[in-house]
Amino acid sequence: MTKKIIAAMLALTICAGLAGCEKANEKKDSSSAKDKANTASADTDTTNDENTQTPDSNTSDSEDTTVELNKDNIFINDVYVNNTDTPTNDELLTFATLAIKQYNAAQKNDSEKYTQMLAFDKVVEPFSEMIAERHINPETDKMSVKDMAMYRWGYALYFWSDVDPTDDDAGTEEFKKRTYLALDGLNIDKTPLWETRKDLVPMGEVNADTIAYIDLQQFVREEDDMYINFDMTLLNGNDMFKLGSIEAWYIDGSSGVMIFSAEHSDNEYAGMTIDEIKQKIGEKKALNNSIEAASSVYFIMAEYCADRDAEGKNIKKILESDFPMCNSGEGLDIAGDEPKAKGDKYVYDQMHEYGYPDGKASISGYDKDLDFIEKAGYTSTDGVTGYYPTEE
Repeated sequence: MTKKIIAAMLALTICAGLAGCEKANEKKDSSSAKDKANTASADTDTTNDENTQTPDSNTSDSEDTTVELNKDNIFINDVYVNNTDTPTNDELLTFATLAIKQYNAAQKNDSEKYTQMLAFDKVVEPFSEMIAERHINPETDKMSVKDMAMYRWGYALYFWSDVDPTDDDAGTEEFKKRTYLALDGLNIDKTPLWETRKDLVPMGEVNADTIAYIDLQQFVREEDDMYINFDMTLLNGNDMFKLGSIEAWYIDGSSGVMIFSAEHSDNEYAGMTIDEIKQKIGEKKALNNSIEAASSVYFIMAEYCADRDAEGKNIKKILESDFPMCNSGEGLDIAGDEPKAKGDKYVYDQMHEYGYPDGKASISGYDKDLDFIEKAGYTSTDGVTGYYPTEE
């Protein structure tokens, strides 16, 4: 099997496969992550603060920068998939701590710890047995959380080593042999975070005052097994760290983590309480949603006017005659009665098609010396107005 094929496999989203997993336990008690931490192997990372217990990360904390996150300062900001389950705060703490420690290992050029946290050694046998026993198609096969995580990690191991996996009918022992060869040949220089380690900014001490929020891409659990895909923004003093496309698992008392990107900037929320941060994020989100809706209005208008232009119509006159409600001070009420003017009706119908059944649409600047409108606007039912194009 070629590297190109493996790359394609790595690019496959695992959401479809994981969505089919039968969840033996839809909701866990909030102490579940700490219970798992207490039953992990002797390598389990612990500190004096009970809020910082995490599953076995296969590492030693002897030279770690302090990581003492407070679970009450971690929250989910967005959920981008239709999850029926989300992590508890203890579980968020577990995975956030793993990600921070892997970032620190890369930033400090600690290749041994960084490699240990990838936990590829934990997947050799389950991956080999799974691949040897059945030929898996992750797009169609119903796979357990463990199978999917091991499948993903196993092919990542091959992708970042100099060994190609076999594509014949070799048995478990042959797959195991080749997978161990891949483990021995793992080249961490190819892994995304390690490649950028020279650009990583030190996080410093992550303590109980540090705030983290999660954008959840995927989370599934099956009994005690868990898989998560998330972005995390860490607010630490005057610094903001954005860790992107983090994948992690907790299976059979062990864990693995991969971070695919990291960015640093000034903390725009410095000095704010967690409630103030949530409010500010909510305001920004509401404004961004209105701007996105306004961009829909803009492109709907552009499409309508392009059709009229193709018919040889005068666009400026069309803008004056066909959009009386969009041009009015009140705007076009998308949730109101269907408008009579052709242009207003087109915007009304298309905004419903675009998934905006309410709010108000408006246009401005058509009366200036322009070939088209200057801006489109959208006001949500909460009274938040956004414009497109936005001012730079």
